[in-house]
Amino acid sequence: MPISNEAATSGRDSTFRTIDRYQPGVVAELHAVLDGKATPPYPLMRYHLGWEDETGSAIEARSGKMLRPALCLLTCEAVGGDWHIAVPAAAAIELLHNFTLIHDDVEDRSTRRHGRPTLWSIWGEAQAINAGDGMFALAYATLLRLSQHGHDPERVLRAVQMLDAATLHLCEGQHRDLLGAAASETTSTAYLEMIEGKTAELIATSCAIGAVIGGASEQDCNTLYEFGRRTGLAFQIQDDVLGIWGDAEETGKSADDDLREAKKSYPIVIALEESTPERDRLADLLAQASRSDTDVAQAREILEALGVRERSEQAALDHADAATASLDHVELGPQFRAELAHIATFAAHRSA
Repeated sequence: MPISNEAATSGRDSTFRTIDRYQPGVVAELHAVLDGKATPPYPLMRYHLGWEDETGSAIEARSGKMLRPALCLLTCEAVGGDWHIAVPAAAAIELLHNFTLIHDDVEDRSTRRHGRPTLWSIWGEAQAINAGDGMFALAYATLLRLSQHGHDPERVLRAVQMLDAATLHLCEGQHRDLLGAAASETTSTAYLEMIEGKTAELIATSCAIGAVIGGASEQDCNTLYEFGRRTGLAFQIQDDVLGIWGDAEETGKSADDDLREAKKSYPIVIALEESTPERDRLADLLAQASRSDTDVAQAREILEALGVRERSEQAALDHADAATASLDHVELGPQFRAELAHIATFAAHRSA
């Protein structure tokens, strides 16, 4: 059942309030590990994060939402922990996420992110990869700063192990994504397996690490991991919807790009599983060496005729509902339960 506009607005506003509560602490930690380093590749990292322009001058550019670090700190607080002493873990998660984005841009040949040129498009592939590798190492160095906040070494080690496992799943997901892009056909099952690794895994691990640092039981950590996994699936499917029907002013990218590039996103994949003449027309358009504006418009019309947008949006909502339902299996205060549920709703109904 479609979510009401009122519920969507409530989920968005609550999510932004949650992010705003934690963001200053995360940003301060990121500055603590990145500021004062003038030698490369640190200026490239700060550029990617939106802190500097390509000359090294300070700016405040559009950047990511910081949803993953906010989830880490929210789950820590929700299970009774002090989120302030979990900030290094949240900052580490944000660094790891941005490491993947830098490498994704190289692998996908993306020239724009958040409305700005990507690292590789300015400094070249080799330097972008190097900056991404540096950010990966810095993520783990930042995570180990948990020990400075009095955390038990075993708890710190557990957080490192969880981030290691997430990183491997991210690489597996990216591998599947690259294979899928080259394959002539991709099934919806294979696609969901890919986004489980590429998107849902880090969101899930953000929730689980926060719970571990907050002192939750293994069962509660697993439950919050499942909440994050389902939220991540909702997030990516809705991202795919925005890639075709989003407002460029809000998303920072043209809604024509995914169709022009014949990207095998969720709406495309489920459309190609149809057995209709419209499906065959769509397949022919996507198989062309390139697509004109007219081709892109026709492809979008076919998707709409097949009801793919509505089915994709419903799939995102179904995962968000499953995420919220999972919270029934963990003991949380009503405020935190509501905040987590609102984030799941936001993931499935966001417009940017």
